[in-house]
Amino acid sequence: MRFRLSLVVTEQLQAILPINYQYPISAWIYKTINYGNHEFANFLHQKGFGTAGKAYKFFTFSHLMIPRKGMMIAGDRIILKTKQLSLEVSFLAPEVMQHFISGLFSNQTFRLGDKKSVVSFRVEQVEAIPMPEFKPVMEYKCLSPVIISTKTAESRYAQYLAPGRAEYESLFVNNLENKVRVAIHHGLIEPGKQNDIHPTFKLIGEAHSKNITIKADTPNESQIRGYLYNFQMQAPQLWHRIGYLGGFGEKNSLGMGCVGEV
Repeated sequence: MRFRLSLVVTEQLQAILPINYQYPISAWIYKTINYGNHEFANFLHQKGFGTAGKAYKFFTFSHLMIPRKGMMIAGDRIILKTKQLSLEVSFLAPEVMQHFISGLFSNQTFRLGDKKSVVSFRVEQVEAIPMPEFKPVMEYKCLSPVIISTKTAESRYAQYLAPGRAEYESLFVNNLENKVRVAIHHGLIEPGKQNDIHPTFKLIGEAHSKNITIKADTPNESQIRGYLYNFQMQAPQLWHRIGYLGGFGEKNSLGMGCVGEV
């Protein structure tokens, strides 16, 4: 299920957001779910759905969708020139939970920001977004950066890869394959009939890198790097559904790997 949240800035004066707003949005989503189901929110935050050493939260969200000419970038700040913006939030969850989850976000008021600047919002409308008609070959555009990383014996830090690197496609596909296995194991989705299709990833056009700071200005601050691009995915329809709803690549619950259909 995927929802479009129409947001309204409730402040009268100029509204200024940190450019690294992904972690605050993620924290707000957890907090919102916690209002409705504390145990489920705690499970998502602490453990997630896992098997054989892999765990996933199976939700993601887009970047803030701000109208053209509705903002200005000044250093590490976003100066909003509009009161109206939106956000897409996506969950891989049974359809019976759709009304429950959408109800949690209706008429919510919340604050996003950091130690330097905070903006108050109200959720004006929650709209269910119709699911695409998934086909074996689909084209997607990134609504937030996709993160693919690897670790080597020479470094304890992750290396964030760009599309075009030799191992990028195999890591991208393997990540999605693991999610399919976990989602089926936990009953989040019916396995159905799997078509015998060899999954492939193909970059379309250029990829643009984006650095994101997580927990900025705190002792736990960290940097991650993702890429925005269009891509073609060949895979069974079930794989498309899981990637579209749960996110492609890594760190989906921080708002990474959210895509839309081209």
